[in-house]
Amino acid sequence: MTSNCRFEKKTVLYTFMLSLIMALFANPTWAQDEQSDEAEAEATEQSDELATDEEAADLGKIVVTGSRLQRETYTSIQPLQIITAEGSREAGLVDAADILQTSTASSGQQIDLTFSGFVLDNGPGASTVSLRGLGSARTLLLLNGRRLAPSGVEGAPSAPDLNLIPSSMVQRYEILLDGASSVYGSDAVAGVTNVIMRKDYDGFEADVYSTTRDQGDGDSYSANAAWGKNFDRGFFGIGVEHNKNKAQRLRDSDWTEGCEKHREVDQYGKIRTQDLYHPSLGMEWDECVRGSLAGRVYMPLGSGSVYHTPGTSNGGWGNWSESEQYGFAIDSNLDGIADVNYRNYDLNGGDQIQNAMLYPESDRTSVMAYGEYTFEGEMNNTMYFEANFNKRNVHQQGGGYQLFPTVPGTNPYNLCNPDGINGVDCGLGQDALYNNPGYRAQFSANFEGLCAGYGIPIEYCMPETFGLNTGAVGPIWTQPIASVTGDRVDYDTKMEQLRYVVGIKGDLPGVDWGSMNGWVYDMSYSYTNSDGSSSRMGVRADRLDYSLSTSRVGPTGDIICGNDDGCVPVNMFAASLYPLGAVVGDFATQAERDYLFDSRDFRTKYTQSVFSTFADGYLFELPGGTAMGGVGFEYRVDKIQSLPDDIARDGLLFGFFADGGAVGKKSTTEFFGEIELPLLADKKFADSLVVNLSGRYTSDQVYGSDTTYSGKIGWRPVPSLLLRATYGTSFRAPNLREVFLMAQTGFNNGLYDPCVVPEEARDPLLGGYNGDLDDREAQVLQNCEQQGVDPTSLGLAENRGSVYSSEVSTGGSRDLNAETSTSYTYGFAFDQPWWESFDMTFGATYWDIDITNTIVEPSSQYLVNDCYNDEQFDSVFCDQIMRDGEGYIDLIDAGFINRDNQRVRGVDVNMNLDKSFNIGSQAITLGADLVMTHTEEASQTFLDDNGNKDFDDDAGEWGYPDWKGQLGLRANVSDLRFTWVINYIGKVDQDKDGIDEFDDIYGIADTCLGPPDDVKCRDVGYGAEYWLHSASVYYYGDTWVLGAGVRNVFDTAPPMVDGTEVLSVNNVPIGYGYDLRGRTFFVNLTWRP
Repeated sequence: MTSNCRFEKKTVLYTFMLSLIMALFANPTWAQDEQSDEAEAEATEQSDELATDEEAADLGKIVVTGSRLQRETYTSIQPLQIITAEGSREAGLVDAADILQTSTASSGQQIDLTFSGFVLDNGPGASTVSLRGLGSARTLLLLNGRRLAPSGVEGAPSAPDLNLIPSSMVQRYEILLDGASSVYGSDAVAGVTNVIMRKDYDGFEADVYSTTRDQGDGDSYSANAAWGKNFDRGFFGIGVEHNKNKAQRLRDSDWTEGCEKHREVDQYGKIRTQDLYHPSLGMEWDECVRGSLAGRVYMPLGSGSVYHTPGTSNGGWGNWSESEQYGFAIDSNLDGIADVNYRNYDLNGGDQIQNAMLYPESDRTSVMAYGEYTFEGEMNNTMYFEANFNKRNVHQQGGGYQLFPTVPGTNPYNLCNPDGINGVDCGLGQDALYNNPGYRAQFSANFEGLCAGYGIPIEYCMPETFGLNTGAVGPIWTQPIASVTGDRVDYDTKMEQLRYVVGIKGDLPGVDWGSMNGWVYDMSYSYTNSDGSSSRMGVRADRLDYSLSTSRVGPTGDIICGNDDGCVPVNMFAASLYPLGAVVGDFATQAERDYLFDSRDFRTKYTQSVFSTFADGYLFELPGGTAMGGVGFEYRVDKIQSLPDDIARDGLLFGFFADGGAVGKKSTTEFFGEIELPLLADKKFADSLVVNLSGRYTSDQVYGSDTTYSGKIGWRPVPSLLLRATYGTSFRAPNLREVFLMAQTGFNNGLYDPCVVPEEARDPLLGGYNGDLDDREAQVLQNCEQQGVDPTSLGLAENRGSVYSSEVSTGGSRDLNAETSTSYTYGFAFDQPWWESFDMTFGATYWDIDITNTIVEPSSQYLVNDCYNDEQFDSVFCDQIMRDGEGYIDLIDAGFINRDNQRVRGVDVNMNLDKSFNIGSQAITLGADLVMTHTEEASQTFLDDNGNKDFDDDAGEWGYPDWKGQLGLRANVSDLRFTWVINYIGKVDQDKDGIDEFDDIYGIADTCLGPPDDVKCRDVGYGAEYWLHSASVYYYGDTWVLGAGVRNVFDTAPPMVDGTEVLSVNNVPIGYGYDLRGRTFFVNLTWRP
């Protein structure tokens, strides 16, 4: 056990020992009279709106998250955090995703709407919650105590979508901060989030909630109406909600407008953003990072890419010019300004990028109905139902993307087809560059030292001396690189979810044998059907390739293509595709656009059926009271049918991944039981001692069976102090995504291929192989040869480096094992018993969750390294690496495997304070609620990309700050409530292995020239402490509720980072709980006639 671990455990131990001593010396009368509000004393609080025992009694028996047993008081010996919807909206939060993802229990990277442009497990437009940073697949989400089915579109969704929850109809969120598979089944590894919907509508009420951003667009509103009626033997209620969110574009925020910038820190701690590398090449530049460059044509000659320069050329390419060669920017007129400035061809910061949405445009409509009716008779049989229908639409617009098809040499539009339209011989064009007097002067100046080393006089230090002249090459293939308006940037998703629950519950009067009485039963069937569709427009790669490869001059002199099959000739060299400065262009004709653009469509259906029955009641008498117990059975069927059209299935959109979807079904059968034993009560040093035991047997249709169990103990040495501890095991069977996901492909743009001749083993001018400079291991070379690749020549002819882009395919597997885990917690809750003038509760809980055999998607680099570094030459992963005809990796099969172990541990601290007093005749109540989470460890023990066992602890890094907390302050004066909420995220650092060395522009830095005239710098990958303040005032009348407030009162900016170090959008980190909307004003009006 580490010293830090011992320190954290001692901290909790000493704190509750101090509370124990204080309680023992308290006035015994006060200790008995001032009974603690169980909900406050035994739950980690984040609000003052918890149900009291009296309120619970008015509702009849209730079930607290973490137990299946019905009880008459709102008590729990497990760590439970309660967040009320009312308290959240007073802090400016309404959406379930915002509320849950910013809670202190949520850590790691949270998937929200800012990820809409990424490839996600649940598809675009979805938001999920990850407790303790263990992932959404290990966080069980309940709705009114029943499992909520996954939903999403594309691929195979694996978690429920928070954006489908009708937020305005939520009463509270109960977060169980403990593994709970023995109570709720698979997936409850990190904990359980139970969303409790309102069922207290009595009559009609309506509510409107609206927000307005201070910085720009991105406003939202929500409106709902509900009606309910209570009858003698039952009740019925129905509610309707509509929510609409306008898009927040990059240009709408002070923090994301403009472009992605450099952000580096020098050796003296000063932040630098101005680019100094490109000015050293003679290019005027600003703070922007050089992003994806368009407006150019790549050719397989020494020139590389030539850029569109209308009316001029520094070589022999007409309207195209070379930018740089052999380490120097070309300045053919020697005026100190480079012929080509990359900034004019950069997509970063362009209009289309600025138009991209940080938060998409979305709307949601929800309908909820509920009711129950109790029949006459001694069993009090009660029929009940719940029904939810949710529909959401999301429209997302991304930035610009490169379009870079390969054009055959014979294409009549090809720049390098001397027999075509406006074509030239690009070999002669390159020689024209080499004969340009300005270029020759630069060449000799840059290679003067090299030439001197070979004994070559300066006047002969010219390209032809080194054999660089090419001569005529005839038609050759090229790769134009453009960006087309509307290509792959717009998509729409639609989701509909229908969920209903029907059941019957009642008493079991026949079970009445002495102390074994009071038994009740609950039998229910729930069905969920999620139906999602997505659509994205873009250029079809197959049609583009067909047009380019078959284009020719027809009998009448016109350009034609195909074979009378509707093919349209596409001119990839049209000036309209390369607007200087604007970067994003369009095809020359509407006919080309109509032919190439098509829609990538997906339809995903996920259904879940659950039959559940449970009975519980009193068992026998014990010294502390009557024991309770319950037994239950659950049968669940999950089915997915995620079907792509041929464009999505085959990856026909240019540069876009292929997605085979998923089709599959599996069932799960579970038996479970729970018993609660009140061992002692009303004894000296044992006001109460309760033990809770639960167990579950799970049989998964695909992965066999497993047993989970848990034990919990709660001890009150005195009424004001609760000491508690829990221990349990959990089980997570591979979900439908991990089992049935068909081939889904994306691209690794930074894959290192060890079979390509490394740069250090190449001649700097002639490009040949020098084995004496090759430092690759012998087994690497032998493995490459065994796989049919020549490691001494690959990359030389094409002048390709060892790092390039490759397609990566992932998919499900039936060879996986289930994940298992253990978790334990211990802590205390103390309610001060001495003073009647104020109430205060204080508690702390230490938690520890350890998962083995975690299911992961291995990185493509891990598979490559394992194959080619294998000294036995028999790696099983070699068969998963496919190469093209030239020998380059073009596809890697990287499906799910069991590989890693994961552990998280830390401490939760909570405090609640309430004080009431009068000023004159005016009653005033002040309150404060504090909840803090300290993450001590967030580690993975895994195999790294080289196959070595490695331990990595992310505590203190992004997503796992040392401390995270929330303080809520409130004052109630008559019908008014004033609220001030402070959210805190501690400072974070990047992984120590990823911290750059201090360097200059001649190395890896961009903003420091280095000694002797400047200092060195490195990228910013850390974040400072973050404080967010929100305030509101609400009037709570009998009929009207009116509130107004400000979220992010001081317009506090999130930490700004360099995008090469931390996942971010224009330097703003996403998914870590920071507010990216800026100061937001909100108003709320409720009418309850």
